[in-house]
Amino acid sequence: MGLYPVLRILAFPIFVAYAGVRLIVPEISILGDLVLFNLVALAAALSAFLARELSIASGILTWSIGSSISSWNSLVAREIPEWLSDAGYVAFYPFIFFGLMSTLRNPRAENRVHLIDSLIIAIGLSSLLSILALAVTESELSASEYETMLKNFYPIADVLLVATCLVIILRTGVTTRNLLALTGLSTFALADIVFLIQSAEGRYQFGSFIDAIWLISLILLAESQWHHRSDRIKAATHPLLSTLIAAVGSGLVIALELLEPTRLPNGAMIPAFITLALAFVRMSLALTEAQRLSEASYLAQTDELTGLANRRRFLEVLGESAVGDAVILIDLNEFKPINDNFGHGAGDELLRQVALRLSRSFDTEWVFARLGGDEFGVLVRDRSRVDEVARSISAAFSYPFYLHAVGEVSISASIGVAIEDGTRQSLRHADLAMYKAKRAKESIAFWSDGISQGTNVSPLIERR
Repeated sequence: MGLYPVLRILAFPIFVAYAGVRLIVPEISILGDLVLFNLVALAAALSAFLARELSIASGILTWSIGSSISSWNSLVAREIPEWLSDAGYVAFYPFIFFGLMSTLRNPRAENRVHLIDSLIIAIGLSSLLSILALAVTESELSASEYETMLKNFYPIADVLLVATCLVIILRTGVTTRNLLALTGLSTFALADIVFLIQSAEGRYQFGSFIDAIWLISLILLAESQWHHRSDRIKAATHPLLSTLIAAVGSGLVIALELLEPTRLPNGAMIPAFITLALAFVRMSLALTEAQRLSEASYLAQTDELTGLANRRRFLEVLGESAVGDAVILIDLNEFKPINDNFGHGAGDELLRQVALRLSRSFDTEWVFARLGGDEFGVLVRDRSRVDEVARSISAAFSYPFYLHAVGEVSISASIGVAIEDGTRQSLRHADLAMYKAKRAKESIAFWSDGISQGTNVSPLIERR
């Protein structure tokens, strides 16, 4: 365990040795510019690896491989294909990007919508900043398509990494880890831009101070991985608004390019197109999530067997009822013998048929619910029709129901009616009235103050 602190900072003393060699021997040398220079990058990769950040370590390692090939080609007569060096430099970016985005992963989250939000904001921001970066590095010198592609790729990728760090800071807070990563990648981007400008003007020299800046950037990035990662990930305050702003900004970039094709630097539209594509994905996920929540809300308030409102929904609506609204409770008689003798399938079919037959008698703005077992409830919002509705319910049981496995069966119902008088006791009163009807073998009973006298039945709201 004692070796870990040494390996963590190993890149720094090697960098000091490299700087010392450069001061003592200003000329380009194999020891300084090939060996020590690339050992710094390898030590930084090792540090990130020991911090268990494999993606960051892999990114720094691929950069060091590209740098080693480039240094070899600059110092040794026998050349290695330059595209291998370019591949190492290019591979640096996806590894670092995914390593940074892993900071925003929340294993407790049910989806990855917040991660997509962060991607949209980061890439959308980079699409705007890339215009500035590409404008600065643009040159009139002739270059092959391959060279032009790389020249455009590096500033766009640099800006994307910096924008990603900014988004991470917004989502997880200002921490030592985040600040070191932001400083390292901002410095790296600055070094790249200066390199591209000097290369375009023919002023870049191998072994100049820019090379040292790259090393400092990698050391800071590797060191950042040793610091605590924030466990608190803040959701975007207005995620859809942020997505919309990023998408509109990217759309304006594309529109400007279409209207004036030569106005924007080459490659500026790449992050804009990516942002729009991610915005469409985000909107699709938002619609899917809204539909899922809507279905979940519907199921939470719906009786699965009959499709009516359930007891929870009925009580919610009842809590918003006005004075003069009526509560009608319905309890099926002779249901238990049918359910016991012919099975639950027959009982379920009977409940569905009762729900269907009774629902035809009610206005759509009224709430008809199955409260549990063989009990139903209706909230009638028209007091003048209460008598009519109660009698139509009773009449609905005057002719038999047909069950597929049984044939015709006849049942009756006990109906209790109570008018909301402002005391919020209408459900209790309707329940007591219903039991008065059941005991008296009557079809309908209306609540009155005398009903509760001598009643020992627990009201429905207490039985559930």
